[in-house]
Amino acid sequence: MTAALCADELRAVVRNEGGSHSGWSPDALVSSSFADHTRVPSRQRPILDESTMCAIWNGRSVHLGHTVAFRFLRRLARCPNQYVEHLTLLHDVWENEDLSLATVRSTARHLRRKLTDGGMDDLAAAIRGHNGRYILYLE
Repeated sequence: MTAALCADELRAVVRNEGGSHSGWSPDALVSSSFADHTRVPSRQRPILDESTMCAIWNGRSVHLGHTVAFRFLRRLARCPNQYVEHLTLLHDVWENEDLSLATVRSTARHLRRKLTDGGMDDLAAAIRGHNGRYILYLE
């Protein structure tokens, strides 16, 4: 499924599913016409709703807004469980390779704080950095 789910559908899914799984992605959702399939088990990528600029995980939603933190999480979620070099992050998120590694560290810290404040402690803990590389570790 592409970016096809609208904000109302996402809210309905979050309400109806009750957050019994650790996380899921739009690709895991299927239409109600397929009664024998519901969704893929836990530990999928978080849903990043571009229309509301929210991250949805474990039945919770956090509004990140049109911010660098949202783009940073979107970039890490694109390839979970794979390290991304800070220069790649600077290019993909900021479109500027001249910024410092401190910029990436600060953004990661800010994103973790917003996720923790929104009750997504496990997702915040899954954002890890090591020697200038960052990963969204979902295993």
